[in-house]
Amino acid sequence: MRFFTALVVSVTCLSACHALPSPASTKYVVHEKRDTDARFLVKRDLMDKTRSLPIRIGLAQNELHRGYDWLMDVAHPSSPNYGKHWTASDVNKAFAPTMESIYAVRDWLVSSGIDAKRMSLSDNKGWIGFDATVEEADQLFRARYYEHEHRDENKYSVGCDEYVFGSSDLGT
Repeated sequence: MRFFTALVVSVTCLSACHALPSPASTKYVVHEKRDTDARFLVKRDLMDKTRSLPIRIGLAQNELHRGYDWLMDVAHPSSPNYGKHWTASDVNKAFAPTMESIYAVRDWLVSSGIDAKRMSLSDNKGWIGFDATVEEADQLFRARYYEHEHRDENKYSVGCDEYVFGSSDLGT
């Protein structure tokens, strides 16, 4: 029996992004490239274009430059806030991506043909998720998805050798 692992596409949207151009007007460049270690994986067939994949797009966190100061504020014995540690909710709120970044990625996805009703925003606002067909993922990331067989196990996973993102989308 074949097993497929979940596919997570991590595309970083910088907080400085304003609006992402339509796919037709974007020059694409390789965002990430992976060299498969042939000792463990064997690339097999292209994925069926109608197969559904879970896509998760990671958004850049906000206020990371303040993290050390906030940590020291609750961790240093001489601080008036010593021991007043943050809840998970406090951390999520402090580092959540800007709404501008969230809307920029959602707008790019909608302009690329992904219906906004299919998307969800994670509780920490760090990820936009949706299910897409292999064909949609191919078009979004200019990638070709293959089955990869694990040599030592009777398992298969989904993967691509590289994916791209529009150069103007990355601020370059």
